[in-house]
Amino acid sequence: HKEVAEMLGISVGTSKSQLFYAKKRLRESISKILGQ
Repeated sequence: HKEVAEMLGISVGTSKSQLFYAKKRLRESISKILGQ
C-alpha cells in the first residue's frame, strides 16, 4: 500500500480505504451479473 500511496500522492490509509471500496463495488457488480 505504501508504494501505491506514494505513486498516487495520497496517504496509506486513503489507499487502503479506496482499495476496500473498489473491491466491494467489484463484488457487487459481479454478483449482479451472476444473478441475472
